[in-house]
Amino acid sequence: MTNLPDYIQNACDWANMRGWKVFPTNPNNKRPYIKDPFGRAVNKREEVIELFQEFLGAGIGVPTGPSNGITVIDVDIKNGIDGWFNLRALEIDIPLTGLVRTPSGGFHLYFDTGELEVPNSVSSVAHGVDVRGAGGYVQGPGTVNLDGKYWWDQRYLSPLGKLSKMPTGLLSRCMGANLEDEYSSGWKRSPVRQELLDPVIKGNRNNTIAKRGGYLIRKLDKDLAWEAIQHINEKCCKPPLKFRELERIFRSIHKRDLRNG
Repeated sequence: MTNLPDYIQNACDWANMRGWKVFPTNPNNKRPYIKDPFGRAVNKREEVIELFQEFLGAGIGVPTGPSNGITVIDVDIKNGIDGWFNLRALEIDIPLTGLVRTPSGGFHLYFDTGELEVPNSVSSVAHGVDVRGAGGYVQGPGTVNLDGKYWWDQRYLSPLGKLSKMPTGLLSRCMGANLEDEYSSGWKRSPVRQELLDPVIKGNRNNTIAKRGGYLIRKLDKDLAWEAIQHINEKCCKPPLKFRELERIFRSIHKRDLRNG
């Protein structure tokens, strides 16, 4: 196919420019047109054409999380809610990064989070601010629905520009500040995750904290992992370990993790 329909060319362009795996969506209800969209998402031109050609006017579904190495902050500005005002009220420095305007008047902020599994959430960071991370997706730029178009605002970053890393303050809000929300929204794919918030009885506290701490250190940066392990100790250990003992365990597993690469 040489002269592709606009919606297919758009999907090909973004898959090529950013290396994103994409899948076709119904642009008006945002639902995937295909079964197993995450497993079938592609970024090679021929495969994108084949996947999209059956769905006239399809939007682009962009998987978030490790599959594309991104997390998207969805800021709503509608119905009397100003998510941007609420996000700025947290006094977090937001760097210039990819910004996609949405038909409703809000915008999506794209951040480079690599292999980090940031959980999805709705208004947990701030009212009107949703997070699309591991296991989530967003409507990509160029998607057109009945209300308008999603478009990449080049005043902040070019379509080929390097996405910023998510700032620590925002990442902490997304991942480390409320472990219960993280657990309920997405940390359920391994036995270790299932056990993160289980009660810990006296006699087994050190080993359990070391196990959970090791998992957290592999998934988060050191500061967030330390914050999370203190939360687990306070909420789950009966009784909690003393601060110095908790600190000793954390330092030990962190050193072990560094030695093991």
